[in-house]
Amino acid sequence: MSLARRVSPLLPSLLPRIALACGAALLFTNAVDAAQTTEQNQPADICAALTHIVDASDFQQLSRESAAQLPGVSNADDCRASPHAYDCHWRAHWQADGAIDDPLEELGADIAACFPRVVHDVNTPVRQHFVVTTDARRVSVTASVQGHNELRLRVTR
Repeated sequence: MSLARRVSPLLPSLLPRIALACGAALLFTNAVDAAQTTEQNQPADICAALTHIVDASDFQQLSRESAAQLPGVSNADDCRASPHAYDCHWRAHWQADGAIDDPLEELGADIAACFPRVVHDVNTPVRQHFVVTTDARRVSVTASVQGHNELRLRVTR
């Protein structure tokens, strides 16, 4: 008896199981690919760093604190601090995320989303200004364009 004759009675009962296993493997592979694609296309999340900077009691200490490291700022030399101001410059490295394709707009959207009590009072193509109210103080946050994909963030109180 040939192998084909021995397997053929089993084939109708195995086909649904094989199809189900292949479908599950394909679905799993697609889910993994989608998760990896989403992570790579997302801009850097800066809420933690922005919150740390705005809440700082002494801006001059921020250069030594890793929690104040803004995504895209390569080192502490990109930021200047005084007792009442924190000023950083950097080049935006992220790509358009499908909703916002301008680094300044992306930064402005992040600032607006990061703080529960924020007023967005200036919105131009080269400058966005916010007033963030915390329990301790009011802080001015200005995001502006310095050049092609070059951003400046200035936080003052």
